[in-house]
Amino acid sequence: DRKVIVKSSQAIARGTGYLLSHQSPSGGWGSFSLNAQVIVSLRLAGGINMARLNSSSVNSGWVDEYFVSVIKSMFQVNSTMSMGQLAYVVMALKAMCKDTNQFMGINLNQKLIENLEHYPSPNFHHPYAYSLTLLSLCLTNAQYKPKLITKLQDMQSPDGKWADVDTTAMAILALNCVDGSDDAVLAKGIQALLSQQSKTTYQFGNEYTTAHVIQAMLSQQVPISKWNYMGVLDGLLKYETVDDSFGRVDNTAAVLPSLAGAIYLDLKSIPCNEQSDNTDTSIITIQYTIRYQCTPYINQTDENSVIVASKADSSMLTFMRAAEKLNSAYRFSVKYHPSFSAYTVETINNISSLASGNACYWFLQNDVTNRKIPLGISHYKPHNNAKVAFIYRRP
Repeated sequence: DRKVIVKSSQAIARGTGYLLSHQSPSGGWGSFSLNAQVIVSLRLAGGINMARLNSSSVNSGWVDEYFVSVIKSMFQVNSTMSMGQLAYVVMALKAMCKDTNQFMGINLNQKLIENLEHYPSPNFHHPYAYSLTLLSLCLTNAQYKPKLITKLQDMQSPDGKWADVDTTAMAILALNCVDGSDDAVLAKGIQALLSQQSKTTYQFGNEYTTAHVIQAMLSQQVPISKWNYMGVLDGLLKYETVDDSFGRVDNTAAVLPSLAGAIYLDLKSIPCNEQSDNTDTSIITIQYTIRYQCTPYINQTDENSVIVASKADSSMLTFMRAAEKLNSAYRFSVKYHPSFSAYTVETINNISSLASGNACYWFLQNDVTNRKIPLGISHYKPHNNAKVAFIYRRP
């Protein structure tokens, strides 16, 4: 597992470099949807906000001008923008912290709602585009009627699919984002995806399709042992080519978030208050350990260690979120303290101070020096190859 995670983090770094290097001099990568997909991918996999990236080798100045022209083109009589492409554009604007309720004086979210309410229409009749549109609305916290959720659920076939594997994965992502979706519908969809998994390569189709399914599985929190997450990633890595891509720009943009354990739903809570003018696009790894030292109150003595990857300059909180996606033993809860804008850990693996009658607490420490780390998970930023542990012990 450690080798796969390290290989994944290295592939993310290479793939990020590939995407940035294949940006055209004018700014984009191709079509409306492709530009949007790359922007979303860079934000999820590398933490890069293209609207704020300051680099001599990357053109970020095109972003505002480009998306203004895109929205203008939407209202032209001969517009070639599809409803699905508009959904991707809205998602990209969200990734760049743009207000889609009021972009250029236009409420793009309302436009998406109107598209869903009039589905199916001549230019908007595939459940993939419908799912993508509903997902984009959810990510931007737009208000929409519950009947739009029901409409998507009613599109599910008796075998659990929505049209094909890609569409099924996108539908599951959308339904996991919105409130009030039917658990039975989601469970049926997951079973349909599992039925398509190769027993030898563990893939669900080509690299593009497999990347979609990984996101669906992670959004549903399907136990990783049930679909061999590490085996899926290992197989996905075999698609990487000598130019550091996964064959094409669109495939690379699709694969990178899945290698990072990121999903579209993460866009809902991305930070939009970055203050740094310099963006470090490198990916680093740390060894993160959970250790129990609270007998006789807690009889659990097993130790868990995992290698997790994230963008350089990420907080410990970011690495912890990556770890819990790999192993349920790392799941945690936090409490936010507005007075000092930080989170503190309440539970890890469902164990809190109450489990020991307040005799033991969770302490963050440097696992090389065995010294307590006073900064906490919000402000402590591990360096590459750091060894960090959360220890449940007495003060």
